[in-house]
Amino acid sequence: MQRLHLLVWQPRIWLAAHFGWRPRLVIFLAGLFSALSLAPLHIVPALMLGLWVMFAALDGARRADKPLRSAFLRGFVFAFGYFLAGMAWVVYAFLTRGEGLQYAAPFALPALAALMAVFWGLGAVIYCALAPRSVWRVLVFAAALAFAEWLRGHVLGGLPWNLPAYVWPAGGLVSQTASWFGVYGLSLLTLFVLTAPLVAVTPRLELGRCLPAFAALAISTIVLATGAIRLAASAPEDVPGVTIRLVQAGIPQTQKWAPGGAELTRDRYLSLTGREGIEAVTHVVWPEGALPSFMLEDGATLARIGESLDEGQVLLAGVNRRAADGNSVRYYNTLAALRFPSGTPRIAALYDKVRLTPFGEFTPLSGALAMTGIPALQELARYEFTPGPGADVLDIPGAPSMLPLVCYEAIFPDFVGSAETRAAWIYNLSNDAWFGPTSGPRQHFNQASYRSIETGLPMVRSAALGVSGVVDSLGRARVTLDPSAEGVRDVALPGRLGRTPYSFWGDSPFLAFCALVLAGMAWQRFRLSRAARHASMR
Repeated sequence: MQRLHLLVWQPRIWLAAHFGWRPRLVIFLAGLFSALSLAPLHIVPALMLGLWVMFAALDGARRADKPLRSAFLRGFVFAFGYFLAGMAWVVYAFLTRGEGLQYAAPFALPALAALMAVFWGLGAVIYCALAPRSVWRVLVFAAALAFAEWLRGHVLGGLPWNLPAYVWPAGGLVSQTASWFGVYGLSLLTLFVLTAPLVAVTPRLELGRCLPAFAALAISTIVLATGAIRLAASAPEDVPGVTIRLVQAGIPQTQKWAPGGAELTRDRYLSLTGREGIEAVTHVVWPEGALPSFMLEDGATLARIGESLDEGQVLLAGVNRRAADGNSVRYYNTLAALRFPSGTPRIAALYDKVRLTPFGEFTPLSGALAMTGIPALQELARYEFTPGPGADVLDIPGAPSMLPLVCYEAIFPDFVGSAETRAAWIYNLSNDAWFGPTSGPRQHFNQASYRSIETGLPMVRSAALGVSGVVDSLGRARVTLDPSAEGVRDVALPGRLGRTPYSFWGDSPFLAFCALVLAGMAWQRFRLSRAARHASMR
């Protein structure tokens, strides 16, 4: 206990008592260190230590002259470090895109991290304003930050990247809780369980202060037990008569878009598609934006594909598509399902991406950027895709109904659940080549795999220079292809599970719990404040 006092209690008192740049530097470094908990490392104790620093710092903010301002700054600084390290892959995307945007790389990452950190600052303000003096303030801490993360995933389109829940590898014991409460509910539990032990650490052992830690232990036991039970159940059988060929071309963006890159890319995909064993394959999948061309308008390329596939086989490919709209042309990021009866291409189904990537497929405030006069920003503002009408379940020849998710649509739980009918499987196609050999593709794969846990649906994933593979309905990766590798893999389509609790009720239990905790604390603070006013008037 004496060691805990030295290692935890004294630094905690220092953080609570000091203001200025020194504690803020410690908080920032704690945020940086916490990013080690994210994929591909998943060092969960790093986040635990970081949350302890932030929790102690926010307790100190409540003693400041301007407590809410101090709380916001401390929460913002922690999250700024966390997102700065956890999303460093953004820089690579600007460097590889070209078009004169390389100069913006040093500014893009801090700007994005700052935007994301605002929500943690808001959560810190909510905690500072409502938390009681008791040890159960740790529950308010978890609820306030988890609710702020929900807001981050929804406000202005949302960007729910690297939520606290994602420190747990998809398909593991803890991740199965997402089948009940989704990633926001699991984020709430993660924040509480990792932070609660701190309030038990005091110079003298007090049973009352250990109650949140005991509650965290009980929750952890239940989570691990239910996860083990779920994983031990018999997995559904594979879908009969469906064999999918994953094609991984391994071509960097700079090579794909260089002079002659279109022909090189096309020939590489055709060569891999036609490899030995193609006659036993029912469906071939290519990733998002596989070819740097308007493939549906390229008769020569379609004819060559038709030579590689027979009448019963289907190609699922991500394509850039354009369509006339009066005097203008609209551009779409599309999944096309193609058949080739007698070698003639036929479109069996189309899906246009709905959730467009900011600065990749559309530019926020594009009108303002166009008026800046800066050529690179004006070019960026002209690069716009049109969103599709909404999530849709497609009927694919030779396979059960499928829910397509293009690129980062897979990180939005509410979008996956917005389709009117339930599919039998998910196809997530992505172009992770923009992010190169960074942590970004690994993080993307882990987050996308959670959609299988939440829905009980298997996922087939094809990602250019990302993690391609097959994920079963429990979020476990059956097959993966290394992001930098070139090759093909023929895989079976796993069966789906019955509907999960989360697929029925969504985030409603999570939001109701947060509202109950935060509204209850607000009511208590109001009553105490009114009682104090009445006492002062006597």
